[in-house]
Amino acid sequence: MSPVESLAVDHPLLLLAVNIFGDQIGLPIPSYPSLVLAGAFASKHGSPDPELVVLMALVVCLLADCIWYLMGARFGDALTRRICRGSPKMSAAFAQGRKAYLRYGAVVLVFAKFIPGAGAVSTLLAGQMAMPKSHFVGYSILGSLLWCSSALALGAGFGGPILYAFDSMKEYLVLGLAGIGVGALTLLAFKAVFSAVKQAMRRPIIK
Repeated sequence: MSPVESLAVDHPLLLLAVNIFGDQIGLPIPSYPSLVLAGAFASKHGSPDPELVVLMALVVCLLADCIWYLMGARFGDALTRRICRGSPKMSAAFAQGRKAYLRYGAVVLVFAKFIPGAGAVSTLLAGQMAMPKSHFVGYSILGSLLWCSSALALGAGFGGPILYAFDSMKEYLVLGLAGIGVGALTLLAFKAVFSAVKQAMRRPIIK
């Protein structure tokens, strides 16, 4: 059994928590499929406990949301401009997120987690626009509850086919996770180098 498989068997909640936090903080590691798989395992084997998974997901999501909220409240437009500067996709996401927030209000936070990348954008905008903290926490918990519960319910409803597909592909699980990790690190390194080159090109040439 590989280290990843051993960790998944012995500490499934820990692995899920790391996956969810990385996803909600903005890393390209989607956690919704992991929750669907957890729901499938819970329906067939009784583990992990769905109630514990939901509780863990609520805590982790709230932690990540609060980080984005506080960053938005503290740094505001400066942080938004910095994030959008090197990424046209993030710039478009912020523009759409701001438009949705201004049109529908705080209720956007309830559904933002179902859209990749929108969760971080909406919570950052909530802090930037000074949403009351009590309202923010309430909407964050409600959105996280719907997001996590829907994934577990989907896994429980289609447990058989999901577990069959997982058994067929688990030999490639470690290779896939390694590929995702390398891809994420490469993307971060590329962005850092691109930003450094961009800054260097802006500096005036002194003769």
